[in-house]
Amino acid sequence: MESLLFEQEELNAGNDDHYLVLARKYRPTTFSDMIGQDALIKTFTNAAQSNRIAHAFLLTGIRGVGKTTTARIIARALNCVGEDGKGAITTNPCGKCYHCVAIAEDRHQDVIEIDAASHTGVNDIREIIENARYRPTSARFKIYIIDEVHMLSNSAFNALLKTLEEPPMHVKFVFATTEIKKIPLTILSRCQRFDLKRVGIDELIKHFNSILGKEGFKADADCLKMIANAANGSVRDGLSILDQAISHTGGNITAASVREMLGLSSNEDLYALYENLLKNEVASCLAKIGNLYSHGADPLLITHDLMTITHSIAKAQADRNCMELLPEFDRGRVENFLKLADVSKINRIWMMLLKGFEEVRSSPNPMPALEMLLIRIMHLSNLPSPEDLIKKLKSKNDDSQAASQKQQENAASQPESSNQSHKMQLNSIEDVEKLLFEHDEMVMCHHLRGDVKLVKIEAGRIALNLLEGAPKNFHILLKEALERITGDTWTVLSSTEDGDSTIAQKYKAAVDQQLEGVKEHQSVKQMLKAFTGLEIADIKLQNN
Repeated sequence: MESLLFEQEELNAGNDDHYLVLARKYRPTTFSDMIGQDALIKTFTNAAQSNRIAHAFLLTGIRGVGKTTTARIIARALNCVGEDGKGAITTNPCGKCYHCVAIAEDRHQDVIEIDAASHTGVNDIREIIENARYRPTSARFKIYIIDEVHMLSNSAFNALLKTLEEPPMHVKFVFATTEIKKIPLTILSRCQRFDLKRVGIDELIKHFNSILGKEGFKADADCLKMIANAANGSVRDGLSILDQAISHTGGNITAASVREMLGLSSNEDLYALYENLLKNEVASCLAKIGNLYSHGADPLLITHDLMTITHSIAKAQADRNCMELLPEFDRGRVENFLKLADVSKINRIWMMLLKGFEEVRSSPNPMPALEMLLIRIMHLSNLPSPEDLIKKLKSKNDDSQAASQKQQENAASQPESSNQSHKMQLNSIEDVEKLLFEHDEMVMCHHLRGDVKLVKIEAGRIALNLLEGAPKNFHILLKEALERITGDTWTVLSSTEDGDSTIAQKYKAAVDQQLEGVKEHQSVKQMLKAFTGLEIADIKLQNN
């Protein structure tokens, strides 16, 4: 043991000038150093205090959120013996005993870290199973930390099952993965699972500010907010960006320098660009995009920022109280945008940006892809919605129906001629169906629409072809219903002649005809092409 410590001291002595990046220098060594993972800390603390430590842990979360760090802290907590060598399992490892120091320096013979990406086979797991039978050399527990465990093969997972279910009392497993869905359920059911959350922006800013203070640097809140946003919940990513910002600026970190380093655009430029977008000012829009790009802005990040603005506008349209959550400058600009665009337009812009984001990301030349996306948005965002377009296309048909109805009403109001034997004139099967509907004869209406073909209709006389679905005595039932409603005498016959189409067949034919007309309309063609997965599901005809 003494020789190991001596070798480590010699190694450290030769590397006094070796720079350690912030992500490693400020890597947590105890649970109290961790940020944003309160649920995990509370669960493990309670388990340790009640001596209910699981035999296998599964840590999952995005990259850089602290999975491997947590695994090492668990290893230290389980094996720490305190400075006096008499300590028990603890949630606050001392950091000074042999086990704490050796685990921190990744040289403890009883804490074995394995990268599953390079040890995927069943033979690697069999070696772990074989060695797990032997008691630890010096520690309380032999601990296997398997990083990116989802990379193991199916046969490797299967080989691990029995040992994982009933491991020796002196063995603990700690698995880490970014792909929890790739872990077999048989493995999940044998582990105590912890989901490490993305760390919030406010917590990241506070953490970065603390580290800058220890390093002797300063940065304003805007700088740290940009870095925290770029980190996307990952502490390690955020510290790497912070390290880069210090090097980029020589320690004089400013908002402009961070924006330039990350390829971000200023809020003022973005909001001005978005206003051009809403007003369809193509030349100004493209000029601003070119200026942003020439100053280092990333086309993909510009697209992302435009999506963020669109999201803020949509939330404000749905609930004005959401405006209070925005910074004062952003609030004023969003308030202005609410006057320039309605909900339908903002929703269409969002859909096009969502589709366009993937186009910009996958394009070999992102800048032209972004320009084409914005041109497409300006061209299509002011088009009428599919609902409005269908209403417009149906307007002529509606006007025609209204004129026909008025003509029928005028004819009905004329005095009856002397040779008319009936007070009510029914000229079509649709007239008969309407009359039955108005008098709540719903069963009759149902059969008349789909199970009957009209052969002939004239004053007081109707001939019908009864289809399979109609009652055999339907013609008699219809005669009785008409005489009951009108008070006149009717003759209704069952005929074997083919007759006209049913009411239902006519309606479907009319819908299909209008649907084809809608699909051939130039605006609809453009809309179907612009929106992924958009299709016309149905058209309903009025007064049918």
